[in-house]
Amino acid sequence: MRRLVGTAALLVACHGLPSSVPLSNTGAALDDDGTVRDRRPRSAVAAATAAALLPTSAPSSATHPPPAHSESTPDAGAPLVPASAADGGVVASAWQGEYYGSDKLVRHFEGDNDDVELDDKAHTRVEEPSPGALVISIVNSATGDTICALKATAHGNDANVDAGQSCFSEEGATASVTSGHASVAGDRLALDFSGKIVTEPDEDGDSVEFGLEYHFDGKRR
Repeated sequence: MRRLVGTAALLVACHGLPSSVPLSNTGAALDDDGTVRDRRPRSAVAAATAAALLPTSAPSSATHPPPAHSESTPDAGAPLVPASAADGGVVASAWQGEYYGSDKLVRHFEGDNDDVELDDKAHTRVEEPSPGALVISIVNSATGDTICALKATAHGNDANVDAGQSCFSEEGATASVTSGHASVAGDRLALDFSGKIVTEPDEDGDSVEFGLEYHFDGKRR
């Protein structure tokens, strides 16, 4: 660093006082008085150089472009922090949060009435471990336990629930999601998915399959 400072000072001094001594043979071009580049006497060259250094009343913008604005250049010593993380390094998520509202679970039995369950204290949790990758957990409102945690892929304010995941399985029966969709608007979350429940085979090897539908609508707290 000290060597750079000394070199900079030497360059400034040399620029302010034109030398009449030719350059030494250090790899730079030697002063040639016989070329057509400049055949004027040294005194005329010195006078022309001094006149060029004097300020003019109206400098030309063509030879002296205006300096660039320094406001647009960030401080080289300051780390570049995204605006969304300036409040503590946490990027806000449109999805993440605890949602409370109501839900409806319907089991469709072939040849029989539907089994409908309603909950006006329904609770759903949404997490976003990485951008666009959601984990939507349906929480038991009575115990606080997680009934199932569904993975979903978000595109903006809409998300598709991955098919093939298990939710609302019961003893002796397996439930799986066939399709699902979620959306968020401000602090409101809507979740819908369809699936099927298949019972374990009985003694004769027969199993029963029936449909499953779920809907949740809630607000983030």
